[in-house]
Amino acid sequence: MFKSKKEKEAIENYRKHASVALQCMDLFIKEVQALLDDDWEEMSKLEREIYEKEREGDALRRKNEYLFSEGLLFPADRMTFINLSEQIDKVIDKIQQVSRIIGLRKPSKEAIEFLKNSQIMDYLKVTQKSVKTMCESAISLLDNVHKAVEKAHEVEKYESQADELKLELLRKLYGEENSIDVLSILQLEKMILWIDAISDKAEDASDVIILITAKMHP
Repeated sequence: MFKSKKEKEAIENYRKHASVALQCMDLFIKEVQALLDDDWEEMSKLEREIYEKEREGDALRRKNEYLFSEGLLFPADRMTFINLSEQIDKVIDKIQQVSRIIGLRKPSKEAIEFLKNSQIMDYLKVTQKSVKTMCESAISLLDNVHKAVEKAHEVEKYESQADELKLELLRKLYGEENSIDVLSILQLEKMILWIDAISDKAEDASDVIILITAKMHP
């Protein structure tokens, strides 16, 4: 499928785009750790870095849209790759959104204490694995189709694990209604739900990768 110089440039952009998603996830985990450490200066710095990475991802997406507007691949294949670019972009956008949510207001001491004693870091690590595996799948598209499919299916496993951790965190959070103020509960609730949405978006991207690999076989 990828024969011309421009076609190979397009797939390389996807590799970079997927890598930006992983970099954003790594930065977000550091931002949550800064929240737990009550380091708001570090949080603001990391939020800005995520914002800059999101802009970098947008630039890569637009670059590929321009390449495809020049007539790369058949129309049906073109739309599949544009869809993949949009799905990867949604992963990055969701990371940036939840990054901004935790920086909008300082949660109460009780809320931060809840996070410290919860499975939030385990939850983030599973989410990170889903994004990393999606990234590895996208990067494998050009030179190892079997690995790309294998990794794409693996994302499903991590998304299911994230779902279980999400429900457990929400159950524990709602049980703290008498000790944590309402605004902080709402803030943490949105944070938990949007972290889960990151895994969902990574799974959506991996589904598109599977479609692409199917079309790569004659």
